Amino acid sequence: MTGGKQFHSVTYREKSRKKSDTHPEMIRILALVLSFLMPVTLQDDGLTKHIVRTHSNGKPYVVMYTVGTNNERVREELYYENGKLDYVGNYKNGQEHGDWIYYWQNGNVKSFEHYERGLEEGVAYDYNEKGVKIKEYHYRKGVLLRQVDLTSNSKN
Repeated sequence: MTGGKQFHSVTYREKSRKKSDTHPEMIRILALVLSFLMPVTLQDDGLTKHIVRTHSNGKPYVVMYTVGTNNERVREELYYENGKLDYVGNYKNGQEHGDWIYYWQNGNVKSFEHYERGLEEGVAYDYNEKGVKIKEYHYRKGVLLRQVDLTSNSKN
């Protein structure tokens, strides 16, 4: 994803209604039509959720969170077709910043990275599908200093 991308969305707030006040079939049709026309946006406390893309089954694929009138991107989520989270990461001033976590389809963590101002920083980890740490990577300002294979205790 590139910085400065504009989002075209519909903003709505959920309202509590009695079941008798709604027409379920009409609501279902309207939701289907809107999902094809444009992404849906939910707004709460200044943070806006943009469903940018959906899978063919209607479940979210790419979800972006923005703040402010200029839609500054602050968080990105990608989902598998089954609805489980593929990865989540944060942005600050248009750059990766903070933790980025990737997941296997079974829900276990696949890898963990930390960014400072768009550059990898600190220790990143890879995990196998069972959730066991198998590699670690040591970064400083985006430069890989060393890599450790935790399955054989060999260092690169």
